[in-house]
Amino acid sequence: MKRLFVLYVFVAAVFAPLVAASAASSKSPEFSGVVVSSGCNADAAFNESSECFKDVPGARLSLYDDTNSVVYSLEPQKSVNAHLGDAVTVRGRLEGDIIHISSLQPMSVGLAVGRKAPALSLPDQFGHLQNLNSLRGAKGTVLLFFRSADWCPFCKGQLVELQNALPRFEKQGVKLAAISYDSQEILKFFADRRQIQYPLLGDPQSKTIAAYGVLNREATGMQKGFARPGYYFIDAKGIIREKYFEPRYGEHLTGNSLIAKLFPDLGEEVTETINAPHLQVALEQSDRSGAPGSRITLATELRLPVDTHVYAPGAKGYKPLKLELDPMPGFEFQPAIYPTPKTIYLAAIDEHLAVFDGTFHVSQDVQVNSGTDFATSLGKEGKTFTVTGKLDYQVCDNTMCYLPSSIPVKWRVQVSPLDSIRAPEDIRHK
Repeated sequence: MKRLFVLYVFVAAVFAPLVAASAASSKSPEFSGVVVSSGCNADAAFNESSECFKDVPGARLSLYDDTNSVVYSLEPQKSVNAHLGDAVTVRGRLEGDIIHISSLQPMSVGLAVGRKAPALSLPDQFGHLQNLNSLRGAKGTVLLFFRSADWCPFCKGQLVELQNALPRFEKQGVKLAAISYDSQEILKFFADRRQIQYPLLGDPQSKTIAAYGVLNREATGMQKGFARPGYYFIDAKGIIREKYFEPRYGEHLTGNSLIAKLFPDLGEEVTETINAPHLQVALEQSDRSGAPGSRITLATELRLPVDTHVYAPGAKGYKPLKLELDPMPGFEFQPAIYPTPKTIYLAAIDEHLAVFDGTFHVSQDVQVNSGTDFATSLGKEGKTFTVTGKLDYQVCDNTMCYLPSSIPVKWRVQVSPLDSIRAPEDIRHK
């Protein structure tokens, strides 16, 4: 018996520190944010300066915690070398302003697609109690979770953009609602001021925000309880079918851009039609107006005659289709998106080639700068910008190819200033 007791004491002495270390490791503090260049300070990161995301060989990387507006150094650097610009969640030991990383993962926000949406019961800005049944359209519901209609200017811009897109949602049989930790009084003040007609749901206790997996648990002070921003699309049976959560709080899809993603065949608003050599081109855009942080989709619809085609990007020996937009200050262009090509066999040259034919779209997302310098340059009335570029292509039929062509393209976008008006002092967040 004595030997068993001694053995127990020995095992406990050896393994207890290991168990304690493991438990401590599993409870390491968690930090969420965006990986930036170490030369980027909190103000530049807040304004999402391009300098913060410039890939400079040998430059050290840091974590910008956009909840608390703090930049942390990261060690070891090899853990983050491939993550510049990524939204991540880091666990590790904090020493001064240095996080000693124990784990790093891409930031995952929200509930999984395919699961049933949690029940909710919240008052809207008009005092009406809303739930998933009252918010359900024939094809479903889009729920936006946003930070605040009091202190978040990017959120206010997004809410106004959604109001502008409301008729298109309703036409598709989709109801729209937005949820924040704001009080009903804050939401009503904003809705009355900006004529918001769809339900803005107040969740001051953040219970629904937490149930949907979007509560920002790192926020403190007046921001404690707010949601990480993004959309859920819930079908008419209450199942989550899509989710869109942006890694950077200042960036967001407009309502019309969201419609284009949910209903790709719906297309954008046609702004100009061009009769080009051997085909027709319609210029389209999701929105004619936006605000700093808006992501607007620009598109070209191409219509080719029967039995003709253009070559997909990557075709060798031929002039492939290419949409190229001109760089311009204040706008960041995402890569162009082309449809899936079809492969055809040309017996005359004994080749299989990737082509586009019939009617199809090429689109490109444009991110409006959310930095302070750009936002303040808009003045009180905003500014209209012209986005220009060109469309290169070569039309061929089954026996011959026509000369390569290049046509100019352009879109106009009105950018409105940010809404910095807060709720009255007695009801605002403090």
